[in-house]
Amino acid sequence: MGTVSKKSIKPLVSVLPIEPKDIDRFWPLAEFMVAEALAFSGKYADSSYIFRELKKDIMQCWIMFGSDETEENKVFGVCVGRIAELPNYRQYEIVICTGKRREYWEDQLVKEITEFAKHNACKRLSIMARPGWERVSKKWGWQKRHVQLEKWIDK
Repeated sequence: MGTVSKKSIKPLVSVLPIEPKDIDRFWPLAEFMVAEALAFSGKYADSSYIFRELKKDIMQCWIMFGSDETEENKVFGVCVGRIAELPNYRQYEIVICTGKRREYWEDQLVKEITEFAKHNACKRLSIMARPGWERVSKKWGWQKRHVQLEKWIDK
């Protein structure tokens, strides 16, 4: 009797911006990662707070969804951000960015968020990040300022 080999899948992960009207539908895919990220961030909020802010379009959500070599139709990550109106300019602040297999979605996510920020007249991107993001963010031109990473947006 022969052995059955596991099907190999071509990795493909898409970054899906979730509109406020669609949060109810997609929240079950994202909520557990949001809750886990908040637990690691000192529990400054709970996932129900983030959910309410997303529904009101005060915060925005991206879900990284797709397949790796062995699993199809899987959530690989979640990103949540918001536009901050500062006295001299707007900036886009990433408040949650978490997931697995970052190499499949990180470049696309940065591109999507940068375009969203430009479209909304933001002059800078900002993220409060764990140390792993500091290392990888250098390839996109981010700089360490205290424990906050930031990048000015080119016109």
